[in-house]
Amino acid sequence: MKPRILSAVLCSAYFGSALAAQALSDTVPALTAEAIKAYRAKDYARFLEYEQRALRLDPSSPRLQYNVACGQALQGNAPEAVRLLDQLVSRKLDLGAETDEDFSNIRAAQEWKEFEARLAELRKPMVHSQVAFQLDDPTLMSTGIAVDAATGDIYIASVRRRKIIRRTSTEQVSDFIKEAQDGFLAGASLAIDSRRRVLYASTAAAPFMVGYQREDAGKSGIFAFALKSGRLVRKALLPVDGKQHFLNALALDRSGNVYVSDSGTSGIYRLRPGSRELEALTTPGMFQSTQGLAFSDDQKTLFVADYSNGLWALDMASKTTRRVETPIDSWLAGLDGLTRTRDGFIAVQIGVKPERVIRLRFDQKWERVASVEVLEMNHPDYNGPVQGVVSDGAFLYVANSQLALGNGETGAFAAERAKPTVVLRLPL
Repeated sequence: MKPRILSAVLCSAYFGSALAAQALSDTVPALTAEAIKAYRAKDYARFLEYEQRALRLDPSSPRLQYNVACGQALQGNAPEAVRLLDQLVSRKLDLGAETDEDFSNIRAAQEWKEFEARLAELRKPMVHSQVAFQLDDPTLMSTGIAVDAATGDIYIASVRRRKIIRRTSTEQVSDFIKEAQDGFLAGASLAIDSRRRVLYASTAAAPFMVGYQREDAGKSGIFAFALKSGRLVRKALLPVDGKQHFLNALALDRSGNVYVSDSGTSGIYRLRPGSRELEALTTPGMFQSTQGLAFSDDQKTLFVADYSNGLWALDMASKTTRRVETPIDSWLAGLDGLTRTRDGFIAVQIGVKPERVIRLRFDQKWERVASVEVLEMNHPDYNGPVQGVVSDGAFLYVANSQLALGNGETGAFAAERAKPTVVLRLPL
């Protein structure tokens, strides 16, 4: 779960993203820094020169390609700007050029009108799922989902209502835990330890959750509940240290350790069996914006989706990282969650437009992503789609978390625009 910070970005906003990302060459950050200076000085010719040099060093970067298109438009070169934007569209990427003022002086060109037609084609829904079920309460702001393989029961976390809902295999819906039970905050992600019959839930304070108090700011943790009764088994909270923590995606290993990403202050924590203390697994700066987590089969590698910077592999023994190689035409920024399949992952990608579900298939040695396939895109029910779970040959996920209806500063919630939660079932 992540605010959609990459969804309709102006050229200038891409500069910050490029600086935040780990560059593939030592000179790319320096060139980007110089490009920022030139842009702010309205020296667009020099800005274009720096971005072109950076793109030559990292030719697969959509961010850099978009910036070069901005530079060409600012120079009045409509054919070249549109050519670059068309390349992004061919990769199914809409980076917001239609509303970016950097393209305003070429919008009368014929090339731009043709580009808009191709953009409209990209925005058409690609739908292969069916509605699995709905939850009637429109104020839930539903996010994490987990399925108990032993019973078929489905669990869904609520951000706003601070609870977990259970839908049984006989379609009976009830509260697994009540609102704010045991101090539960806004629900984020869920994971089931089938062997120990425990449901783990990550939770964090959100200003638009019911009952929010000023002293809740910065609180975040993991709660463990008995699957049979909903009784709290234990909980572990991070110390309130003045930083904005939001514990999010969960991963379990066979020894009973729980791993959780922090999407507020980037990092990964571990909760050992029986412990009530969260220990830092990574060091500051190792990742830019940690999201989804998933283990390799031998559990020697933890795969990490970095919202700003794509897919990474963390060696559990050495604590070293490597960026996972992907096909040159793919871009894995903006991933929300990672769900294991036999040969790779399913992920919801919300940091680009159109929002989508993608399938990542690895090579036989699990060293690189061999292919990236869009399974579903721009579904009519989307309003903040979020991470899902694979169950019975299909991917179950929430189509409309409606997180955008909550104001993170004032705590306001646009209830008049809220709708029932839609859970989609996408056959694999």
